Amino acid sequence: MNREPSSTDPDNCDDSAGACDAPDADSSRVSLWKNTPTLREAYPVRSYEVDACGRLSISALCNFMQDAAGMHAEELGVSVAQLQKQNKTWMLSRLVLQMNAYPGRQDRLHVTTWPSGIRRLFALRDFLFRDDRNRPLGSAATAWLIIDMPTRRPLRVDPFVKHMNPGAQGDQSDPELNLFEKIPESSTYENELRFRIRYRDLDINRHVNNVSFIEWVVESLPTNVMHRSMLSGLEINFLAEAFHGDIVISKSHPLEDRSGMFLHSVVREADGQELVRARTVWQTMQKDPLGSLLK
Repeated sequence: MNREPSSTDPDNCDDSAGACDAPDADSSRVSLWKNTPTLREAYPVRSYEVDACGRLSISALCNFMQDAAGMHAEELGVSVAQLQKQNKTWMLSRLVLQMNAYPGRQDRLHVTTWPSGIRRLFALRDFLFRDDRNRPLGSAATAWLIIDMPTRRPLRVDPFVKHMNPGAQGDQSDPELNLFEKIPESSTYENELRFRIRYRDLDINRHVNNVSFIEWVVESLPTNVMHRSMLSGLEINFLAEAFHGDIVISKSHPLEDRSGMFLHSVVREADGQELVRARTVWQTMQKDPLGSLLK
C-alpha cells in the first residue's frame, strides 16, 4: 500500500481483468470545491484479494474503501479511535457503488476519497477508483452516522465534521449515484443462504462489519451469475446491527423486468429483523473467465 502524490505515473494493467476497458479519466469531481481535503491511496491487488474470475473481489474493494476512509478521518481528527474517547463511533448506513471494470492480481487500485457534505444526520463521503494509467474504474458514495455508544442512538454530525470540508454546503455527493434512493422490498425471494456470525465478522464496534454483510448479500446469488457476470452496481442500506452468535439468512430474487438486477435482504433468524436491504446489478461478460471449468 503506497500513499500517492497528486498525480500518478502510467504503469501496467491486466486486460484479462477488464481494467483496460475504462474510459478516459475525469478528475472534476475531486475539485468541485475549493479547499476540499482529499486522500489518495494506491492499493496493490494481491492473490488473496481476487475472486474466482481473477478480478479484485467486492470484499477487498470495500475493505480498501474502509481503510482509506479511516485513514482520512484520522488525518481530519474524527477517526473511530478519536471518537471512542468521547464514547462515540462511526457506523456506515448507506453505500452506492458503480464499477465499469476491476483491476486484477498484481495491478494497483488508486483510491481517492473526500468528505462530500452533510444530509440530516448523515456525514457523506465519496470515492473514485482508477488504474495505474489514471483511467476511472468506478465510483462510490457513502453515508455515515455518528453513534452514541452507550445508547446506540445517532447524533447530529455537524459539530464533528463541519470543519472537514468547509467548501461543501449540504449534500454534495455525486447525484448520479442516488445515495438516498429507496430500495424496494421483494414480496418473494428465490434464493436463501444461512450464516452463523463468527468472531471474525466483528469490527472494532463489536458488531458485524459492513464487509461481511456485503459478502453474504453476494453469496446468496446462483454461482453461474457470479462466474459469468461482473458486479457493476451495488446499493445497500444497513438497517440494524447484528452480533456474534446470531444466525442470519441472506435472500435474493431476480427482477423479471430488469435483466441482471437482483433485490436482496439479510434478516436475523431469531426475530425476523431485517438487517440489510440491497440491490445489485450484474453485467454479463463477453468472455467466460473460467473457460472449460463451467462446461
